[in-house]
This record gives sequence, C-alpha cells and structure tokens, in this order.
Amino acid sequence: MIPENIDLKQLASELGDDAVAMGEHTGNQFPTLEKDLINVVTDAKESDFGSLGVVILDETPVMTSNLRDIAQELLIQTDLDTVVVRAPMSAAVVSDVHSRAALESGQHDLLGTTDYVLGTELLVQDVTESTVGNIDWGQLLIWGLVALAIAVVVAGASVRRKAISL
Repeated sequence: MIPENIDLKQLASELGDDAVAMGEHTGNQFPTLEKDLINVVTDAKESDFGSLGVVILDETPVMTSNLRDIAQELLIQTDLDTVVVRAPMSAAVVSDVHSRAALESGQHDLLGTTDYVLGTELLVQDVTESTVGNIDWGQLLIWGLVALAIAVVVAGASVRRKAISL
C-alpha cells in the first residue's frame, strides 16, 4: 500500500530527470547527497548492473513493507531496471533484471550502513558480482541424470541379488 503522503507521480518525474529523487528535508540536511547518488547511478549504468533509480524518503513509513510497494510502483512507472527506496530505518529494492535472491543478498550491505551513498554502492557491487541465481541448468541436469542412472543401477543390482538368494 502506498502511504498518502507519497506522491508517486512526483517521484517518478524526479527519477526521470536524473534517476534520483530526494526528500526535501534530507536534501537540505545533506546538500551533496543527491549529486553523490547521481554518480553512483551513473557508475551502475556503466557497469553490468543496468539502470538504477534511487529514492530517498525523509521518513520511514509506519509499515516498512510499504517501501517495497513504492519501489514496485516506481519501477512500473519508469523505464529503470532497478529501483531503491531508502528511508531512515529501512529500504526496499525491486528490479526487472536482477533476481530477488541477488537483491536480497545485496540489500544486506545496503541496510548495514547509514551512509546512503556507500550502501547504494555496496548494493550495486554485491548484485553485480553475485553468483546467486546464476545456475547452470544444463550442467545441473547432466549431474541429476548421472545420479539417477547410478541409483537405477544400484537398485537393479540389489533386486537381482535378492532374487538370486531366494
């Protein structure tokens, strides 16, 4: 659910301008934060991460799960690959291109620091370097078939021995 005090159209517009939307209070308190986050967003786009949007809210919603709803709506309303919504007490990350497992893994470092720039850099780094979700299904299938063949041979030999001993 999107809290009443969240203006999704305004946030989506700000993300469309420079991929960073900043709460007024936070922006006034930390005047270089937006510029620093724009640099992180630019670096993410130039790496294998893809396009990134970052929203910094002044307050954490009562229901922190609302952060994910906000991020999801902004992902839908923009052409970004990934959206991070950060609030003082929590954060949420959604993506069309990165697996939920990779995001959850990277989100740990994002939430592990109060430095929004460092946390976002760590998220990008963790997700970009993550091997979570990168399963080689072909190799897994081959090993599964080998294991199944071994199990069939062992079961067949066991049945044959029992039949001979009777």
